[in-house]
Amino acid sequence: MNVLPCPPADWPRFSALLDQCLELEPAARSAWLDALPDNDLRFRDALQALLLRGERRSGDWLQTPAAAVDAQPPAFVEGERIGPWRLLRPLGSGGMGAVWLAARADGAYQREVALKLPHAHLLGGALRERFGRERDILAALSDPRIARFYDSGIDGEQPWLALEYVEGTPITQYCEHRALSVRERVALLREVAAAVQAAHARLIVHRDLKPANVMATEDGQIKLLDFGIAKLLDDDPADSDLTQLGGRAATPDYAAPEQLDGSPITVATDVYALGVMLYELLTGARPFPVRSRLGRMVEARHDAPLASTRVSGKRRGELTGDLDAILAKAMEPDPAKRYGSVEAFSAELARYLAHQPIQARRIGRWRRAAKFVHRHRQGVAVAAMLALAMGAGLAGVLWQSQRAAEEARRASAIKDFLIEIFAASDPRTASDQPRGNITAKALLDAGAAKIESRFADDPELQIELLRTIADLYAQLGEDARYEALQALQLKKVRERFGPLHPNILNGAVESAQRACSQGEHAICAARVAEADRQLTASGDEDPHLRAQWWLARGLQLQGEDGRIDETERAYASAVELYRRHDPRSRGMVTALQELATFYTSMKLDHARAIAAYNETLALAESLPDRNDAELQTLYGNLGLAHQQLGQFAEAAEAFRTSADYADRTSGAEFPTAWVPRVNAARTLHLSGQREAAHREFARLLPLLPADGRHATDVATVREVYGERLSSEGRPELAIPQLEAALALYARQTVHSFKLRLVRRYLGEAYARAGRDADAGRMLKASLDEYLQQQSDSDQPVMAIRESWGRWLLERGRLDEARAQFDSVVAHADGRSFAHVALAHGGLARIALAETRTADALRESGAAIAGWKDVTGFRDVRMGPYLQRIHADALAANGQLAAAQAEEDAAAAASVRYDAPGVATTQRRRMAAQR
Repeated sequence: MNVLPCPPADWPRFSALLDQCLELEPAARSAWLDALPDNDLRFRDALQALLLRGERRSGDWLQTPAAAVDAQPPAFVEGERIGPWRLLRPLGSGGMGAVWLAARADGAYQREVALKLPHAHLLGGALRERFGRERDILAALSDPRIARFYDSGIDGEQPWLALEYVEGTPITQYCEHRALSVRERVALLREVAAAVQAAHARLIVHRDLKPANVMATEDGQIKLLDFGIAKLLDDDPADSDLTQLGGRAATPDYAAPEQLDGSPITVATDVYALGVMLYELLTGARPFPVRSRLGRMVEARHDAPLASTRVSGKRRGELTGDLDAILAKAMEPDPAKRYGSVEAFSAELARYLAHQPIQARRIGRWRRAAKFVHRHRQGVAVAAMLALAMGAGLAGVLWQSQRAAEEARRASAIKDFLIEIFAASDPRTASDQPRGNITAKALLDAGAAKIESRFADDPELQIELLRTIADLYAQLGEDARYEALQALQLKKVRERFGPLHPNILNGAVESAQRACSQGEHAICAARVAEADRQLTASGDEDPHLRAQWWLARGLQLQGEDGRIDETERAYASAVELYRRHDPRSRGMVTALQELATFYTSMKLDHARAIAAYNETLALAESLPDRNDAELQTLYGNLGLAHQQLGQFAEAAEAFRTSADYADRTSGAEFPTAWVPRVNAARTLHLSGQREAAHREFARLLPLLPADGRHATDVATVREVYGERLSSEGRPELAIPQLEAALALYARQTVHSFKLRLVRRYLGEAYARAGRDADAGRMLKASLDEYLQQQSDSDQPVMAIRESWGRWLLERGRLDEARAQFDSVVAHADGRSFAHVALAHGGLARIALAETRTADALRESGAAIAGWKDVTGFRDVRMGPYLQRIHADALAANGQLAAAQAEEDAAAAASVRYDAPGVATTQRRRMAAQR
C-alpha cells in the first residue's frame, strides 16, 4: 500500500508548509525550502520530492488533493463485500475516499445505502479521529432534510460508513433542469438553510456546504450530505490537529475567509457558504475564482462582486436591490457583520419572498461604487487619474450627488411627518382633550389626513405611506377607513404604473378575500373572478398571489351549497403552491390553517383537522417573525377539534394556551379572545364542570357589543352559551341567545354550515321549552339542510336524525321515530359515536311504549354499553339520560332494585351537571312498569 509523504500524525503541518510553498513563484521555492526552520527541516526532502513530481505532471496536479499524489485509492470492484455490504456500483470518489451504492449482503434486512469508504491509509492520527467524528455527528442528526446515518464499522483495514442513498441531483443542476425562477430558487435555498439550522441546533457546523453536498430529489425534496468535516461548536480548540485538518478539507470555492486563514469556525461560516451557494444558484457562477484547491487563495477575499453584475436582462433587474443586499451581508468577509445565524438569513429571504422590507442595507449606486473600489484599488486609481485628466464623469457625479440629496430630503420629510403626528400627544400642546387620552387611532387619523397634501410632489412615497396606513386601519378593524385609503392608493398606482403593478394585483386578491370573509357572497364571487382575470393577464408569475387567490376561492365556495369537494380542492391548491414555492412562510401557515378549519367546520373530519393544526402550529412557532395573535387562533381551533372528538383534556390544554396568548397580545376584552374563551367554557361544561364554565360565560357576555360589530365572534359566543343553557335544562334562557346567533349567521352566507347546526340547537331548545311546533319546524329544516350536504354515515347527520327522532317520539309518532333511530344504528359501521348510543336509547323508549319489555331491556343495555365505549364528541349529560331509560326498562322487567340503583345514579349525576331545580335533578321512585 502506498503511504503519505509523511507520518499521518504530521500531515497537518506538512499540508500547511506545502500550502505556503505553493503560494510562491516556482523560482523562489528552492530558497524557501533552504530557509526552513530547524523544527520543519524533517519535511524538506518530502516537500522537494513532491514539488518535483508535481512539475513533471500535468497542470491538473494543483487540483488534486495532496494525499492522492502518492496514495492511490484501493480499487474496489462491483460485487465486493465490505463488512455486511455488497458493492453495486460507484457513485463518486475524491481525495478522501470513494462512495459506492451498496446493498445489505448478510440477509439481516433489505436496504440500499451510499457506502462511504475513506482511504484506509488516511485514518491515522487526526484523520482517524475525523472519521469517528463524522460517524458520531451523523448519528446525532435526525432532520428529514439531512441524509440519515445507518451504520459504520471497519472491515480489516477498510473503514466504512453506511448512509442514506439519495436519488437526486445537485441543487444547481436541479434548478437549471427545472428552469426555476429566482423566487423558486430562493425558496429552495431556504429548505437547505432549514437543514443547516437543524444541525446548528445540535451545535454542529457543516463547514463544507456546496451544491455537491445538497441533493434535490425528483419531487423537489432537499437532502443535505457529508458532515465529514463538521465541527462541534463546543468542542475542539482552534489549534487542534482535527480542526486544522478539517478547515483545510473545505472546498475553497465555498469556503469562508476564516476557513482560508485559520480563524475560528462558527455558524457564520455556514452562513457564508449558503450565501455563495445562493449566489451561484441565481447567477450560474461562483463569486470568486479558485487558484488552488490545495493552498490558500492567492488573493485575499474581500467583497464579492454584486450578483446583479454577473447577469443581464430580466434576471439582473430581479437581483438588483434586495437580493444584492442580502447576498452581500451573507458573504461579508468579517463574520461579525454577517447574519447572526442561518435562521436569521432564512428569515431575511422569507421577507424578500413576502415582499416585506429586508433588514440588510440595500446597495445603492454609491455603495456599489465603494465596493468596486474596494475590490479593484489599483485599477480604480489608474482610471481615476485618467478621468481627472480628461475631465470625464463630472455629470455622473453631479447626478449621484443630487440623487443622494433627494433621498436625504425624503428621509427628512418622513421624519418630520412622524414627529408632527406624534406631537399631537405632547401634553405641552394646547388641545380640547387631555393629551394622555389621545388614542393610537386618533394619531393615525391625523397622519392619514395629511399624506396626500404633504407628499404631493413625491407620488411614490405618497403611495407607500397610504398603503402602510391603510393596512394599519385594517388591523384596527376600521374597515371604512381602510377601504377609502386603499382605493386612493390603488388609484394613484394605476395612474402612475398601469393596471398590472404588484400593488394592483395584491389589492384585487385582498379585496376578494375581505368580501368573502365578510359573507358578501355576490360581491365575493365577483371579486374572486376579477382577481383571477388580473392574475392571468399579468402572466401569473407570483405563486404567492395565486395561492392567496385560492384561499379566497375556498371562502367563496364554502358559502355555496353542495360544493364541499371543490372547497377542499381550493384550500389544498393553496397549500400545494406554498409547499412548492415557499414552505416556510407565513403564507403557508395561513393556507394550512384554512385547510384545517375547513376539515373542522365543513368536512367534519376532526382527526385530519388536528393533524393539519399540529403541522400549522409547528411551522408557525418555528418562524422567526412569530405571530402570537395567529397562534392564539390556531390553538383555539385545535381545542375545538379535540373537543369534537371528546378529547376534553387535550381540548382544555389547547384552549388554555390560546387564552394565554390572548392575554399577552390583544387582551381578554378584545374580540379575538372571545372565541377561544367561550370554547374553553364549553369544554368545561361538556365535561361536567358546570360552575367553572358559567364563571367563564359570565366574564364574556358583558363584553359583547349590541351594535352589530364583530358579528361572527358574537354569534359564536351566543351559539355556545345558548346550547349549553339548553342542555342543562334552562331552554327559556337559551332560546334568545340561539335566536340571536341564528340571525347573525343568516346575514353571512359564508356561515351556511353554521346555520344548520344552530337550527338543530334551537329546535332542541324549543322542544325542551314545550314549543312543539317551533321545535318540529326548526329540527326538520336542519335535517333537510344536512341531507343536502352530507350522507347518513356522517356524524352530524346522525346527530340531527337522533334529535328529530326524539321529537317524533315525544309526539307519539313511533314508526317515524323508529325509522330515524334505525338509520343512525344502521350507519354506525362499528363506530362508537354518542348519537349511536342515544339512538339505541330511543329504540328502547319505543319498545317500552309498545310494551315490548324484553326488547326495551336489550336496547337500553346496548345504549349503556355504547355510552361506556363512546369515542368522539360527547356531553356528560347524555349518560344520565340513558341511565333513566335503562332504569325504566329494568323496572318494566321486574328488576326494581337494579332499576332504583340506576335511577339514583342518574339523579346524582344530574345534580352535578344540570341547573338546580330542573326535573332531571329530582330522584324518582321506581315501580314495575306494566
